Amino acid sequence: MAPAYLATIPALRRAARWAPLALFSSGIVAGDKPVLVRDFVRSALYDPNHGYFSKRSGPVGVLDSAIRFHKLDGRTAYMKHLDKLYKMHDISWFTPVELFKPWYAYAIAASILRTANLSVPLKIYEIGGGSGTCAKCVLDYMMLNAPPKVYNNMKYISVEISSSLAEKQLETVGEVQSHLSKFTVEHRDATDIAGWGSKDPQPCWVLMLEVLDNLPHDLVYSPDQVSAWMEVWIEKVNGRFVILFFKFQTP
Repeated sequence: MAPAYLATIPALRRAARWAPLALFSSGIVAGDKPVLVRDFVRSALYDPNHGYFSKRSGPVGVLDSAIRFHKLDGRTAYMKHLDKLYKMHDISWFTPVELFKPWYAYAIAASILRTANLSVPLKIYEIGGGSGTCAKCVLDYMMLNAPPKVYNNMKYISVEISSSLAEKQLETVGEVQSHLSKFTVEHRDATDIAGWGSKDPQPCWVLMLEVLDNLPHDLVYSPDQVSAWMEVWIEKVNGRFVILFFKFQTP
């Protein structure tokens, strides 16, 4: 027999077939009706009040100084050092560009400088710039290695949906005063085409580090990949979230 609380789930689709997969607690408010996974993920990550990336303390770690890899004796020593860093900073995660700074971003900047058409001003967009480490290190590299005209005329635009991370990026890049005239943050959703305005024929570079795994997405499920595939929805029931499966609707 199905649990009693399932009787409270609205009949979203009379012809639909559903089954709960798991229950878990969360502070996310999904509303009274089932929502697609894409909407739940967007709320969980980017809602301005309770989203993961909206907290001022930030889930993205920032290292006080670069890791001195030449002093680490192989992979085991690196993993122990990384464990120590996580405990010391009490942070959710460090991005690769942070762990391998400045070299990770330097490699990106070197590739851009080597292949860009320098007859036009260099323009770089970064989608989801995190704490601003990539932007600062790329600008550092250009300041130190590019012809002065390239650095002086370049534009680095961060498109950031999180207001707290947008503020952090300005702080990070602002550690070098001359970078601020080249750097701007556009606080908006990069997936909203309206925010991009009219088409610009000039070439540009687009950086998207750690972005694909944070994009809202749909989810489908089949118990054995032979049975019919079903949409996955999420609904709040008695303060908990239930994962539901619904048969795809046919016209």
